[in-house]
Amino acid sequence: MGPMYEILFALTLIFTVAAGLLLVAAQRDLPVLPFYLLAGILIGFAIDESELLDLAQWGIAFLVFLFGTHVDLEAFRSTGRTSVAIGVVQAVVVGGLAVAGALAFGVDPLNAVYFGVAAALSSSLVATSYLDTDEGVRPTHAQVAESIHFTEDLLGVLVVLGLSAFVYAAEPAPTQLAVGAGLFALALGVRYLAFHRITSRLQGDSEVMMLFGITLAIGFIALAEAANLSIIVGAFAAGIAVADDYPHSLELVDTIDDLEDFFTPIFFVTVGALLAIPTLETVGYTVVLVLATLVLNPLIVGFLLLRGGFDGRTAVMTGLTLDQVSVFSLFIAIEALVAETIARPLFDAIVLSAAITWIAATYTARNAEEINGWLRERGVVRAVGKPIGEKTDVDEGLEDHVIITDFEHGGEHVLEACSELDRPIVVVEDNPARFDDVRELADNYVYGDVLNDRTWDVAGLETAALVVSLSPELARAEAIADLEGDTPRVVRIDSADDAEAFLEREATGVVYPEAITAERAGDDLEALLTEEISHEEFVGRSRTFFEDPPYPDQES
Repeated sequence: MGPMYEILFALTLIFTVAAGLLLVAAQRDLPVLPFYLLAGILIGFAIDESELLDLAQWGIAFLVFLFGTHVDLEAFRSTGRTSVAIGVVQAVVVGGLAVAGALAFGVDPLNAVYFGVAAALSSSLVATSYLDTDEGVRPTHAQVAESIHFTEDLLGVLVVLGLSAFVYAAEPAPTQLAVGAGLFALALGVRYLAFHRITSRLQGDSEVMMLFGITLAIGFIALAEAANLSIIVGAFAAGIAVADDYPHSLELVDTIDDLEDFFTPIFFVTVGALLAIPTLETVGYTVVLVLATLVLNPLIVGFLLLRGGFDGRTAVMTGLTLDQVSVFSLFIAIEALVAETIARPLFDAIVLSAAITWIAATYTARNAEEINGWLRERGVVRAVGKPIGEKTDVDEGLEDHVIITDFEHGGEHVLEACSELDRPIVVVEDNPARFDDVRELADNYVYGDVLNDRTWDVAGLETAALVVSLSPELARAEAIADLEGDTPRVVRIDSADDAEAFLEREATGVVYPEAITAERAGDDLEALLTEEISHEEFVGRSRTFFEDPPYPDQES
C-alpha cells in the first residue's frame, strides 16, 4: 500500500467513526469534543502512529490558520497593552514555576522547558470555538480573552521558532528567527498593502475568495518549509494576512469557515488516537499540568484583570477561557517526539492533559455564568478586586434619572436623547477601554458589573426613572429584567422568541436591532420620558417592531 492509500484510509476511518458517534451526541444534545476523542481512541489501533502525527500536525496548522483569520487586529490595539502584559506575565509565572519544579525533580532542562510550555500556554483553538457570537458583537470578556490568546499564540510561535533554530537544527541557526520575523512582516504587508485591493476586485465571489485564502495559506506554509521553519509558523502568518477587517474579509472568512468542519474532526480524532495507557510517571506529569491549566492559569489571569481595573465578572469569564492546554503546546510536543527530543512519558502526559482540559473546557464554557455566580457568592472575587467607588462619580441625592448600561453598544444615542431633555443620566460601564469616553460624555458614572447588586445601589436604581440596557449578552438582559423594584426597564434582545418572553416578564420594552436602529430607540425613549406616550404604548411599539419589522426584507 502506498502513502496516498494510507492517508485516504486514515481519513475515511476518521470521518466514518466520528460521524457515527456524533449522531449519538446530536440526539442527546451532548458536547461533541468528547465523542471526537472517543472516536480517536477507537481508531488508534488501526492507524500507524507516524500517520497520526502527520495528520495532527497538518490539522493543527490549518486550524491555526483559521484562528488567525478571525483575529481582530483593530480590537487588539484597543486592549493590546493590557492583554500583552497579562498574557506575558501569566505565561512567564506559570511556565517559570513549572520549569523550576521539573528541574527540582530531576527532569533534564529541555524536557523541563517542554513541561513549562505545556503548563503556561492556553488554547486559542478551543477557546474561540465558544467565544464567537452570531450577532458579531462580542462582550468585553470575549474581546479581552481573544487578545490574551493572541498574545499567547505569538509566544507559542516564538517557542516554535526557538526550538527550530537551536534544538531541532543540526547546528544552531539563529538566522531562522530573522526569517520568521520576515515571514510575519510579509503577512502584514499583504494585509495592509494588497489584501483590500485584491478582495475589492474579486467583488465578493465566494468560490474565488475561498481559493484565494487556501492558496495564501498553502503559499505561506510552503515558504516556511523552504526556510526550514515549522509549518505552523507559516499557517499563523497566513491567517494574520487575511485577519478580520470588515467589510473586506467578510466573504473570505465566511467561505474559509467551511474548512473548519473538515479539519476539526481530523485534529481532535487524531489527538484521541494518540492517547496511551499512562504510566505512573505520566500520571504525575498529568496531574500537575491539569492543576496548572484548570486552576492556576485562570486564577492568575483573573487576579491580573481585577488589579488592572476590570470588573469581577469580566475577570472570571476571561479567566475561564484559559483553562485548556494550547494546541501550540501539543504541536511542540509532536515535533519534539518526531525529533526524539522529548521523553515518552511527558509526551503522553501532554496529550492526556490536553484531552482532559479540553473536555473540562466544554463544561466551563456552558456553565460560565453559574461558575461566576458561585465564586461571587463565596467572596472569591471581592477578596482580590478593587472597590467600585474608585471609579464612580454619582451626584448625591440624584433622582428621576436614566441609567444606561453597556455604553459602547448604542448608549451614545440614548444619552443624546436624554441630554436634549436635560434629563440626569448615570452610565454603568465595565470596560476600562471605554471608560475614559464615558467620563468625558457623562457627568455621573459607575464602573461595575450589572450582575452586581452593589452597582445598582450606587447607581440609584430605586430613584431612577428608567433603565436602558443595550448589551448583546442575554445574561445581562435577564439580570436587568429581573431587577427588584418598579423602575421601568428597556433591554436589547436579538431574538424574536426572547423578545416575547422578556415582554411577559418585568421588562417595560425591548430594543430589537434587526428591526429598529439605535437612533429610533433613542426617539422612542425620548417620547416615553416626556410622557408623549405611556408605558403601555411603549410596550406596544416594542412588540410591533419585533413581530412586524418596518423593513420587509428583514426577518423577524
